[in-house]
Amino acid sequence: MTDSTLPDARATRMRWLEILVAVIWVAGVIAATMQQGISHPNNNFLIFRAASQHLLHGQDLYAAYPLEHVDFYKYSPTFALLFLPFALPPFLLSLLLWNTLNAVVLYVALGAVLPRNAATAARAIVFLDMLGSLQNAQSNALVAGLIILTFASYERRHTMIGSLATAIGTNVKLFPLVGASFAIFHPRKLRVAVALTASFVGLALLPLLVTTPSMLRAQFASWRAIGAADTLKRGYSVMEHLQLLFQLGLPNLPIQLVGVAVLLAPVLARRARWGDWRFRRAYLCSVLVFCILFNHLAESPGFVVAVAGVAIWFMALERRGRWSWALFALFVVGTVLSSSDAMPVWLQRHLFDPYRLKTIPLLIVWVVMQRALWRRATPSPSVEMHATS
Repeated sequence: MTDSTLPDARATRMRWLEILVAVIWVAGVIAATMQQGISHPNNNFLIFRAASQHLLHGQDLYAAYPLEHVDFYKYSPTFALLFLPFALPPFLLSLLLWNTLNAVVLYVALGAVLPRNAATAARAIVFLDMLGSLQNAQSNALVAGLIILTFASYERRHTMIGSLATAIGTNVKLFPLVGASFAIFHPRKLRVAVALTASFVGLALLPLLVTTPSMLRAQFASWRAIGAADTLKRGYSVMEHLQLLFQLGLPNLPIQLVGVAVLLAPVLARRARWGDWRFRRAYLCSVLVFCILFNHLAESPGFVVAVAGVAIWFMALERRGRWSWALFALFVVGTVLSSSDAMPVWLQRHLFDPYRLKTIPLLIVWVVMQRALWRRATPSPSVEMHATS
């Protein structure tokens, strides 16, 4: 083989690797669907489907329906309407469509912020957590993808698309609202503000297509009430670790506000770096990890959001020295594998789960991300976003 054939050979290997990762994702979608759709219909998905029907029939979305499913619906009235296409087909088909939507949005989003080969590697890193989310019929992979697509859309000046992605994500789970902070880097902030306002108002009023104004007001009141009942929960968050350490019973909100301040501080202080594409993408990674670290409802299936942030961060590093690899290895073992079959059950039950240890490597990585964001601008020219696959 001559030297001239080496690049072609490497490109061929990377294409095959890309195909392999895509096939693994497809197989994961199918396997998760069959697991949750045949052996025992997934309760989360039963809740979502039932909520769409309850909205159509003018019933309280947030009441108990023990004959239909366990637990309560806790998403927005708008999500109940948007979920209607998945509530009408047969259960197995609709679950397959739902899981496919989640996987496709995240798969495409990773390719929107990374070069082709790096995106393939990031998809491999995220796969296990994406699969875990699908196995619970959760919306976390979709939400992660929407946050990333918000960033990518604003970077490409697709203001309305980015704003709509933020609004849709926030109507699924509240924390994607942080994606609106990407507007900091947008040159036309007033346009973004108008687009965000229009998107949020439009989606909030969308259920009026199938319900009355008074009923919609009642639904929003019930949503606020059931959300207030969860404010004392801490999940796999920084707040839970503070509680485990000090047993002070501190409220979540002040700690979350401190987290917001830490998140935004380097961006506001390093305005000279706003023109650097690498800096903006690093902030995206920080946002994705923040969404889990300071989320009082964070649970294991939701970690796909933070894992996506770490995957983008690691694959975007210009140099990966021993420290970077060691940190990444700690993250893979302590966070990605801690809830998988690769981790002994005894360790999961007696160490990782009770002490929420899978959050610790994530917190360490986030601190490293924040430290990098605080660095001063380099004299090198700005690096603009380039089209990726």
